[in-house]
Amino acid sequence: MRIVGHEPIGDRKSNQQLVWIDHCAYVSGAPMLNGGGVKPGPDTPWEPTDGVAVIDVKNPAKPRQVGLLRERGALRTVETMDAMDAGDRKILAVGDYAAGNKDFSPDDPPVLNLYDVADCAKPKLLAEYIWPENVHTLTLSADAKRIYAPSIAKSGPLGTGRIHVLDISNPKKPRHVGAFQVTGADGRSWDLLSHQMSVSPDQRRIYAGVVQTLGGDLNDGRKIEPAEAGGNEAGGIYILDNSDIVDGKPDPKMRIVGTAYRGGWHSVMPASFDGVPHLVGASENGRCPGAFPRITNIADETKPKLVGEFRLSVNQLSNCDINRKHDPVPSTHFADVDNAENSRLGLFNFQEAGLRIADLRDPRDPQEIAYFRPGDTCTGHVRFVEASDQMWLTCQMSGFWVLELSPEVRAKLAQPRHPSRAP
Repeated sequence: MRIVGHEPIGDRKSNQQLVWIDHCAYVSGAPMLNGGGVKPGPDTPWEPTDGVAVIDVKNPAKPRQVGLLRERGALRTVETMDAMDAGDRKILAVGDYAAGNKDFSPDDPPVLNLYDVADCAKPKLLAEYIWPENVHTLTLSADAKRIYAPSIAKSGPLGTGRIHVLDISNPKKPRHVGAFQVTGADGRSWDLLSHQMSVSPDQRRIYAGVVQTLGGDLNDGRKIEPAEAGGNEAGGIYILDNSDIVDGKPDPKMRIVGTAYRGGWHSVMPASFDGVPHLVGASENGRCPGAFPRITNIADETKPKLVGEFRLSVNQLSNCDINRKHDPVPSTHFADVDNAENSRLGLFNFQEAGLRIADLRDPRDPQEIAYFRPGDTCTGHVRFVEASDQMWLTCQMSGFWVLELSPEVRAKLAQPRHPSRAP
């Protein structure tokens, strides 16, 4: 990898998530990460760098911070953010990650801020909205008129939670549509603990990463403890039919079409290889061998098939005895691809092991072709800019980076990939 540009974001130590619109990047930075896990509260001082940083990347060699959003939702944003360019509207949504969360600030209001980012370097606040309960991540629909957000309940067994839907067709007056369970083929409905989801452009499919449910259908029907949720062997991905909501039906249901068991619960991204739809999922943390991206073929949505995975050497089961003194080992945070409709590259943040780039053209046999390791923890989503083949990412302490593949790697990608002999 080659470094194109760098913005240290005030040398703060709390960068976590990255979203983008046009030539601008938005990077969350909240106090619960400052100094390695400070929990916000009445006695926690705000740092002058806390909030969502606005970075102008018009000149990729010289990205520069041009703003800092510090409204109530923006001030404690960690993973609770998304942005969408729908052509006629450009929306940035950021929310308080801590408020209503039993592990941080359970009694604070879970605030969401919506911004107009038609001028991406100058976000304009449109609305403040209070969710009925804490939500952990946000996913904007392709038309930027709905937000899908999984909840983390204050109480209840692991698996308690729902998917909230917010109508923002009038972004100045958000309207809560409902908090939905999932419904199985037998008509039963149950709670789910989802971390993050992707939504198809027409919104008729939701791909939800799920740790546990109250339906007894994941984790071999076992009631797992929170300590067991890390790593790739827990949870999976639900493929949900969201047509009831799209069609405006009364008493809408989110119906399970298929389940990719152990497909990755922390992050789910659509991908396509030679026209065949896939999902690239990743879990988080866990003891050795940790968490790493997995690739699932969903040509038959009712029978998703795990076809490939990408591990670092520390994630090989055969190395766990060697790594035990360093356990937990480096694991994925979020997983991305260069293009959802014609996927070639996997963009995988492995936290302290940095950004890893994988050639996915044969999804059965992903191969690492480049990496970037600045020395701190890299998290969140990664942007691939197709016009320039550049990548944007954020790391907790070192800030915002613009990178590009070396000419040697680019030349290799221009050559045909020989299919693997993997089954």
